[in-house]
Amino acid sequence: MDGALPYLHPDDQRESLVAVDRDTPADEPLLSALVAGADLSPHGLYRHIRYSLGRRRVPDASLAMHWKMDVFRLHQLWRYR
Repeated sequence: MDGALPYLHPDDQRESLVAVDRDTPADEPLLSALVAGADLSPHGLYRHIRYSLGRRRVPDASLAMHWKMDVFRLHQLWRYR
């Protein structure tokens, strides 16, 4: 594929990312947080994935910071696994 990923419909993206995190413990950040937007911001589906998995709602004003902390926590958590 020469490094290019094939097109995946947004509904399929959402279902795939939810499936990845279905077994993520409630006290750990979602692995799907590692999927970022083109501008290195939270992916547009991040909020929906959290909602689909019963995670608490993060206010719009603090979503980006919450996402950054999740990414940081994931790096720390998986650093020595």
